Amino acid sequence: QIYFDFNGYSDMAIGMGRMLGFRLPENFDHPYVSTSVTEFWRRWHMTLSSWFRDYVYIPLGGNRVSKGRHIANLLIVWALTGLWHGAAWNFLLWGLYYAFLLILEKYWLNERLEGAHPVFRHLYTLLTVMLGWVIFSAGSIREALSGLGALIGIGAKGFMGAGFVYELRNSIVLILISAACCVPGLHTRLIRGSGRHPVVYAVLMAGLFVLCIAALVDGSYNPFLYFRF
Repeated sequence: QIYFDFNGYSDMAIGMGRMLGFRLPENFDHPYVSTSVTEFWRRWHMTLSSWFRDYVYIPLGGNRVSKGRHIANLLIVWALTGLWHGAAWNFLLWGLYYAFLLILEKYWLNERLEGAHPVFRHLYTLLTVMLGWVIFSAGSIREALSGLGALIGIGAKGFMGAGFVYELRNSIVLILISAACCVPGLHTRLIRGSGRHPVVYAVLMAGLFVLCIAALVDGSYNPFLYFRF
């Protein structure tokens, strides 16, 4: 939800800016194909990452300092990154969570990940990122802990609730399309391939446009999620 909401309106801003003669930088580069947390943050919200790198991390000394100072720099940068999203304890915890993961990868885990199978590295990254989103989206630390507990069955009344089954049944097609759009090259090859045939391309684009309009009509008021931050 966060990825498609934020990436979607970033692409809209890039497109509308280009219509007016401005070339805005890309903000996402298929972050969910990452095989490490370090790679994930090179692909996710790239404009924010580059801003903190240029105006906070590098002025603090970056990685051209002692090990202890480098760890302190990462803690400072990621604490500020968390607080940038909102003045709440869960955002601070979220930022420090990523500081811990990045420090762990830098000084211990990266060497071990290099020898692991890409599928394992991908699953490790997805797991850590999804756990981070639980902390990020919670209204408080207590709510975050409750959500994390629910993921391992604490307080659960069954493997799947009726609400989950209902949402899955109604959204399975959208989920499959969304998953395909997370894979670099898959959807672009489809669009470029149809682009060689103008009629097919026009029909494809019109179909996607109609699906978008239908989703808007079917849904209730649903503002951009990132307007909260």
